[in-house]
Parts: sequence; C-alpha cells; structure tokens
Amino acid sequence: MVNSTVALYFVFLTIVVVLNLVATVCLMPSDVYSTSQKTLQLVLIWVLPFVGSILVLTVLAHDRKSASPDLVRNDEGPWLPGIGSMSDSSHPTSSFGDVGTPGHGGDGGGQGD
Repeated sequence: MVNSTVALYFVFLTIVVVLNLVATVCLMPSDVYSTSQKTLQLVLIWVLPFVGSILVLTVLAHDRKSASPDLVRNDEGPWLPGIGSMSDSSHPTSSFGDVGTPGHGGDGGGQGD
C-alpha cells in the first residue's frame, strides 16, 4: 500500500514539474508580454503549480492568437477582385446594366410590387 501511494505521488509530482517546465519554456521567448508580466506569470506558475501553469498556457495561447496578424480575418487576405468577404459591399452595383440607375443597388427587386 505504501509503495503504490509513493509511486502515485511521484507520478503526480513528475506531471506537475513537467507541466511547469513546459509553461516556463513557452512563456520566456514570448514577445506578447513585458518582462514584468513574464515575471509575475512565472511566479504564478511556480507558486500555484498545476493551476498556474494551465492558466498561463491558456492565456498565452489566446494572446498569441489575438496578437498575430490574421490577414484573412482583417479583410487583407488573398482575395481576388469580386471574390471574398467584402465583394458584395465593395461594389455598389451588382450588374452592368444598373450602373447609371439611381436608387437601385441591385438588391433583387421588391420595390413597387
């Protein structure tokens, strides 16, 4: 009984230390945070071992995702003219015959029925 309990504690301690090391290694080269923010997060990782490392890794992943430029999400992506997220609103007329027609934006009708 004692040997299995000690082995279980050893496995749990190993998991906690490896998780803390992973969180530390992921945090240190990050450009998302300042030095003081990294220091506070390192304290959180090692003072609250399991919870702190999971929290820091989760926040780091979220902040990296939001800090990285996503060209497609910001409508600066590899869109061809007339194709893409802004294709309908960037062209005020939808067909060639409606170019000079005032008051008709090519919405498909429904006016004056």
